[in-house]
Amino acid sequence: MRNRRWDHLYDLQKQPVKEVILSRFADELAERLRAWPPADLEWLSEDLRTRHAAGLEAPPRDEVLRLALELARLDLLREHDAYEEVMRNRAPAICQGPGERAALHLLALYVGEECLALKEWAEGARLTRPDMAHAVDLAERRLFRVTLG
Repeated sequence: MRNRRWDHLYDLQKQPVKEVILSRFADELAERLRAWPPADLEWLSEDLRTRHAAGLEAPPRDEVLRLALELARLDLLREHDAYEEVMRNRAPAICQGPGERAALHLLALYVGEECLALKEWAEGARLTRPDMAHAVDLAERRLFRVTLG
């Protein structure tokens, strides 16, 4: 008699290793951003710590988090002109005060650094900057899921 307990495994689709890595990274990144500020935050200098301290006081609003993820994507893709345009035109309209401006900068830096750390960690996967930008997209989808009910 056939044991049907494992039949669901036959229905699973194969996924490239790169996609599995990016998906799991996006899950972890989304969890870290939900639990802001991250516990493992490291500072390069005391000056940076004081400059961005206001951004760690409270979890950022959704609009600030979305803008930070967009900035991180633009930075990873090296879209410098688009990055500057967003910082010049949209950031002042979205950020309400110095705390949110500090949080925006800190979030964008944090996400970019986490992506570059992933690239270094998963060296054999040959991740590219567009791959990492895709991981940021996946993390954003996990953070802002819309459920209909």
